[in-house]
Amino acid sequence: MSQSAQASVLPRLREDLSILTGPVSAAGARSWIIYDPARHSYIQIDRRSYELISLWPSCVDPGELIRRAKAAFGFSVSDKELGKLVEFASSNQLTVEQGEGGWKSIWARKQKARHSVLMTLVHSYLFFRIPLFRPEPLLNATALLVAPLFTRAAFVIISLVGIFGLYLVSRQWAAFADQFTAFVSFDGAISFAVTLFCVKALHELGHAYTAFRFGCRVPTMGLAFMMMAPMLYTDVSDAWQIPSRRRRVLIGAAGVIVELALACIATLGWALLPPGTAKSIAFSIATVGWVLSLAMNLNPLMRFDGYYIFSDLLGIENLQERSFALGSWKMREVLFGLRAPCPEVLAPKMERTLVAYAWAVWVYRALLFTGIAIIVYAFFFKVLGIVLFGIEIVYFVAGPIWRELGVWNKMRLAILGSRRTIVTGGVTLALLLAFVVPWSKRIDVPAVLENADLVRIYPPRPAEISAIRVAEGDRVAAGDVLFELRSPETVKDKVLTEIRIALTKFRLARGAADQDDRDESMILARELVSLESKRDGLAREQAELTVRAPAAGVILELNPALHPGRWIGKAEPLALVGDSGTQSVKGYVAEADLWRVSPGANGRFVPDDVAQPPVAVRLVDVAESGAASVDIVELASRYGGRVAAESESGKRLIPKTAQYLVKLAATDLSFDVRQSVRGLVHLDGLPESIFARLCRHAAGVLVRESGF
Repeated sequence: MSQSAQASVLPRLREDLSILTGPVSAAGARSWIIYDPARHSYIQIDRRSYELISLWPSCVDPGELIRRAKAAFGFSVSDKELGKLVEFASSNQLTVEQGEGGWKSIWARKQKARHSVLMTLVHSYLFFRIPLFRPEPLLNATALLVAPLFTRAAFVIISLVGIFGLYLVSRQWAAFADQFTAFVSFDGAISFAVTLFCVKALHELGHAYTAFRFGCRVPTMGLAFMMMAPMLYTDVSDAWQIPSRRRRVLIGAAGVIVELALACIATLGWALLPPGTAKSIAFSIATVGWVLSLAMNLNPLMRFDGYYIFSDLLGIENLQERSFALGSWKMREVLFGLRAPCPEVLAPKMERTLVAYAWAVWVYRALLFTGIAIIVYAFFFKVLGIVLFGIEIVYFVAGPIWRELGVWNKMRLAILGSRRTIVTGGVTLALLLAFVVPWSKRIDVPAVLENADLVRIYPPRPAEISAIRVAEGDRVAAGDVLFELRSPETVKDKVLTEIRIALTKFRLARGAADQDDRDESMILARELVSLESKRDGLAREQAELTVRAPAAGVILELNPALHPGRWIGKAEPLALVGDSGTQSVKGYVAEADLWRVSPGANGRFVPDDVAQPPVAVRLVDVAESGAASVDIVELASRYGGRVAAESESGKRLIPKTAQYLVKLAATDLSFDVRQSVRGLVHLDGLPESIFARLCRHAAGVLVRESGF
């Protein structure tokens, strides 16, 4: 018998408590809710607990309560069951502490619930609220004004407006999508933030007005900070006292409904308004309403509106706690086959739903909080960023795993005695070996296959195309004219130089008759030499503008953008000339894999075009230093390649990570290469485990971030 049940006198229930009729559960069972006005909290209980608590105030000792329950309701209550009920009431501060030392138990519970200074700071950083005002006077004064918005006519009208607006936007989708780029600027970001605040304020008012309409008290509205990110909140916890699940769903969904209604109106406004400030505001409201409401507020995996809506639709209170208990139980059964009793009896379909929900939440939270930790680290200065990153990972990611391992440790005897543990251990060992054993030899090298004597032709300088003398597929001999270019500036400079040469010669010729020219004859002679040298240089430049084939071959590629009269820059290719014969493969190997490759290694070149067969290759040479730029532009990410690179002032493509140029020889080419073929080389190298690669990458990050 528990200590509570052995007491000669039952602890007295607080007189300020109220018991309200609660919602019907998913299994069809009725429930009741204890309302604690001192703490403004609601505690849901089942029928058996309700019946015992209803008899409790008129009973003096546990024995009397057990006898009266048997007489009134026809069921027997054990001392253990009654002791648990008394302990439940005491732990939730539903009883009046008896005697002079009664305050000590309250103090002990308070001390036990207190956190250390560090944990207090952690919890404050993770979540805290700041109440701003009491909205009930405003709700009372304006309830009649917003009442028409709760009618079916308003719903139909706004729905039709939204459908018509979406139809009109679909006809202008390119213009609508292009307007997203406005948010990239500082002014666009400020505009979006102001719009977001206003829409979210109306969102919270939607919760408040709906709860008020259904008779709930709305004590506060204010700001909540989740990981230092501000968001508005409305206290509608009184919705717990509403037995109708439909009404509770409407209170939870009211904010999203308001946002979607605003989005419907704003979408039509964007389609009809002329360009200007009003159209930009309509665009911001529409995107906030459609995107954030559907993507974030309705997400049941986080404790936003979608979570409470999902909970009420399922008819499951304390959804996450109960689903997590079921998810943990199911996971242990799958891994160890313990045949432990289920935490609660539910219909098989509901049980599967809650287990799937729990596992989805765990995966989602692991990904979400890891991403948030990285963002927090990036946004704060280094030391604080590292601390906050650690808090996120330890508290949200590692903490739940550690607690579950603690449960496994307590159950170790049952786990070790299960046959399923042997299978689980074997699979775990196999995965661990696959993780730590260096079994993979393959190295992926982005590369292109092309003729070994391939020549890409560029203009000698920016010029205008005068004539194109070849077509793609033409065979040319060395020295054949391919393109005729024209540079008006060069022509002008040459004409002016010829005039100055003629003038200088004329002044030298009249030196015998002109004293000034005779005195400057030496200067004029040197100037003449300089001008003639400049003329010869301009003549060579003009000759270079006649682009000739450097070697015999075939025009494999011709720039399709070329036409007479078009200006072309020095970095823009004109044509690709090559010939059938030996082929080569060039590509880039990442610095992380450099130590694993050496000349002579064999591999396979797999073209991106699946219609072309793979080609056997052999590594010939590896560059001794990293590439300053990605010269094989087909491999750069900007042009659809696999090498991450960014443009430097629109000229060079700079690799984001160190890349080394490699050259390979094709050993069994089975098709004719007329153009460059992009693909991936699977090269044989020294084996490396996944674990070693992760450790090396982590060490590189630590060294880079440490500043050494």
